Amino acid sequence: MMTKKILLAFGFCIIIQSYSFAQSNLPIELQKMQENAKVSLGQGDYANSIMLLNQAIRQMPNDVSLRRDLSYTYYLSGKVKKAKEVIDPVVSSEFADELTFQLAAAIEGSLDNYAKSKKILKNGIKKFPHSGLLYNSQGNLYSKNKSDKSAMASWTKGIEKDPTYAQNYSQAAKQYFNDGNAVWAVLYTEIALNLDDNPTRVPEMKKLLAESYQLLFSPGKNEKLPEFYGSSSKSNNNSFAAAFRSTILQNATLLSKGFDVETLIMLRTRFLLSWQNNYANQYPFTLFTYQQKLLQNGYFDAYNQWLFGSYSSSQAFSAWVQKHSKLYKDFEVWKKNNPLQPASFDPKP
Repeated sequence: MMTKKILLAFGFCIIIQSYSFAQSNLPIELQKMQENAKVSLGQGDYANSIMLLNQAIRQMPNDVSLRRDLSYTYYLSGKVKKAKEVIDPVVSSEFADELTFQLAAAIEGSLDNYAKSKKILKNGIKKFPHSGLLYNSQGNLYSKNKSDKSAMASWTKGIEKDPTYAQNYSQAAKQYFNDGNAVWAVLYTEIALNLDDNPTRVPEMKKLLAESYQLLFSPGKNEKLPEFYGSSSKSNNNSFAAAFRSTILQNATLLSKGFDVETLIMLRTRFLLSWQNNYANQYPFTLFTYQQKLLQNGYFDAYNQWLFGSYSSSQAFSAWVQKHSKLYKDFEVWKKNNPLQPASFDPKP
């Protein structure tokens, strides 16, 4: 059963994205009204936000973004039935966009209409088959209803259809971590961190990345020790995941003192060099190509400090940044101008 609190999280990104979607299609004065409504909503002044959006809709009754924002404001104010009343004609029309389907599904879910919510998302995906946003919403809906396999199928399908949408990587990484699949928890968490700069999510994902590395070096519950004396058996590396795991575990001795940022930098540097020599051609992967570029440009240490430093020790990270301030500023500029761009050909679980 999906509580309103859960569904608020389910639809949280809607208002930010909706305001950035269609302002350019509105006259300047209506753009200002929509922006002021957004500000009022952020301050919890639902009444003023509703008033402004209603007035704007009277000026442009066929604008999707205005009706969607009004519905979302009613939704957050607790007037869910009113929110449904506003969004239903839009989601039933040929003009419904991705965010309309997401919001309409969230509203139906908050009214305990799980089947209707599921159907709306299915229709949305049919109309927008490459929407990472809608696959993410579908996965979240399944997850909240304890259908973990269906949730994972939606998130991974979303990654396949829209490789640059961050939240499918994040959700899949969390599920892989919970399932004990450290390889894909590590890889998808790092990709998510490169794609998603939302300050409310980044700390959680950096924590997950560090814990996923620890899980990677911990024996699994069904994992056997190597054969004792003279066994001719060899590890099976006939898959991307097996190759990744065996390559990184080759340098496990670096962890003699446990995990810290410097150790992880050495570990990940040696991994890259070994991977480049042995598997790069067999398993092309944009994340590893990106790491190679960072290494070649002299930013790999700064990149790893960004990934692990603030979680490992905020004081040590601050001291490192202060000591290497020019390098870190240059890295931030480089990263902004050279974002990671995952591709559809990347290996899949």
